[in-house]
Amino acid sequence: MSALAYKPILPRKRPLWLLVLGVMLFFGFHQERAKIQLNHYIDVMQKNPELQEMSEGSRATWWAAHPQPKRIHYYVMESTWGGFHPHSIGELIWMKWALSAVILLVFFGLDALFLRTTGHFERWPWLIVMYGLAGAIMVVFIVLVPGKSGYSVAHEFLAFLQSPLPSLLIVLVPSLLERMRPPSTPLRD
Repeated sequence: MSALAYKPILPRKRPLWLLVLGVMLFFGFHQERAKIQLNHYIDVMQKNPELQEMSEGSRATWWAAHPQPKRIHYYVMESTWGGFHPHSIGELIWMKWALSAVILLVFFGLDALFLRTTGHFERWPWLIVMYGLAGAIMVVFIVLVPGKSGYSVAHEFLAFLQSPLPSLLIVLVPSLLERMRPPSTPLRD
């Protein structure tokens, strides 16, 4: 089989996959920002137990009077989102896990859409394997390595799944390995 007979890795004639990739990057940035805001709010509430007893209005006033800036990699978070004020610490923690699950489902759908738009949807079982393995590793670290260390490893695997990397790897690696294989030689009689 000649190199020209291979299916394109990323089709140039159907660039819809570029739109899907752009949506993944845009959504990835904003979902990470939302999780950081939520985690920061929970952290401040845990460090200031009096906040848990305050009403929504009192909490908003407290945050305005006591800004809690936090440096996050490339920017400084100056304030919080007002939508967190009405919720208890328990509700916020539940919201954090529900948000992570919803985001994971959205990324799974975007990964599948990326496979479809690149013409590699037949590789979808690898997507399930990748999500399953990463999920199992996250659970193992959260259960067997309690505390910050286990959570940090699980967070890194979750961050991997909540990015374009799974679908890019599923598209690129097999395609490149296929192209590296020497051409098959006909059998001799």
